[in-house]
Amino acid sequence: MGPRFPLLTFVSLLVSLWGFPSPGFVAAQASKAGGGPPPAPVEVATVIEKALSPLVTLVGTGEAWLETTIASEESGVVSRMLVEEGDKVERNQALCEQDTRQLSLRIEAAKSELAEAEVLQAQAQSDFERQKRLFAINSVSEKAYEDAQFKLEAARNKVMSLGASLRVLEDQLNNKRTKSPVAGYVVKRHCLVGQWLGEGEPVITLVVPDPILFRVPVPERYIPYIKKGGKAAVTFDALPNKTFDGKIYAVIPRADDAARTFPVRIEIRNPDGEIKPGMLGRATLPSGESRKGLLIPKDGLVLSTTGKGVYVVMDQSARFVPVRTGAEHGLLVEVEGDLKQGDKVVTRGNERLRPGQAVQVVRTTEARP
Repeated sequence: MGPRFPLLTFVSLLVSLWGFPSPGFVAAQASKAGGGPPPAPVEVATVIEKALSPLVTLVGTGEAWLETTIASEESGVVSRMLVEEGDKVERNQALCEQDTRQLSLRIEAAKSELAEAEVLQAQAQSDFERQKRLFAINSVSEKAYEDAQFKLEAARNKVMSLGASLRVLEDQLNNKRTKSPVAGYVVKRHCLVGQWLGEGEPVITLVVPDPILFRVPVPERYIPYIKKGGKAAVTFDALPNKTFDGKIYAVIPRADDAARTFPVRIEIRNPDGEIKPGMLGRATLPSGESRKGLLIPKDGLVLSTTGKGVYVVMDQSARFVPVRTGAEHGLLVEVEGDLKQGDKVVTRGNERLRPGQAVQVVRTTEARP
């Protein structure tokens, strides 16, 4: 028998004789032509550089913007209580009614007296006009003319006096209904139906919860960095997964002698009343001089075997950059690493990426606090 050739050598010989390309050549050409896995679609955000302040988180308590005790303007027996503890009331809403039967009778009498005086005024006016015409043609004496004038003036004054007395009684009747001067919530009721309520005695205690004031004791070493009008982020234990934006309303310039802390009040909008006075919470406040730092969206962070990192898009591929994280600022987080302002960090699609993988950017946003 002649010499034996391996099968692969025989196939390669045929390929070379007939001019067909080799398998390695075909694979190389396919890769060259982009026949590999398609680029992974991703969304990116631009890294921003911002002046940042070191932050400290301190425990505090929510307080009502206003707590007021509403008193009765008139004395009388309580006939109806129109609100209960816990009720929400609007401005000018009636809270309490007193018995008005005796006052209503006095008003009816005053109205009748005023009507009679108005009739007498009309008669005096008519008599004066007649005397005035007669006096003009010298048909009556000057005394008769002056007497008619004096009677008219007296009648007018009587009408004015009775009208003023009637308005006083009507005001008293209106004040028999105690009304709320502000909108808020009833936290305490001070009187009952059938009780005698004296003038100036309390009816209810009302709190105004919008805005809410968050009171936090701040150690003296942080006070130089806290300014009125500055921003603060506040969370409450009873309202998990919610962060409220606050504004520093006041820094009270008097320290607690024992704790050496200064009261700081933070104003928080509370239109729905979900923050209740007395709730325990935590405020994040400046605690040092500001410095520049890099911020990225929290969604850009990924975990690796060596720690936290981000994928940065460079030349249409994903480069993994290890980072250290710092304080959070809303939806952003401070990072340190091989990053610079303007870098494109992957925020969606990063959970499936591998270092060096080809990517296609489908959306670019700017990181915002």
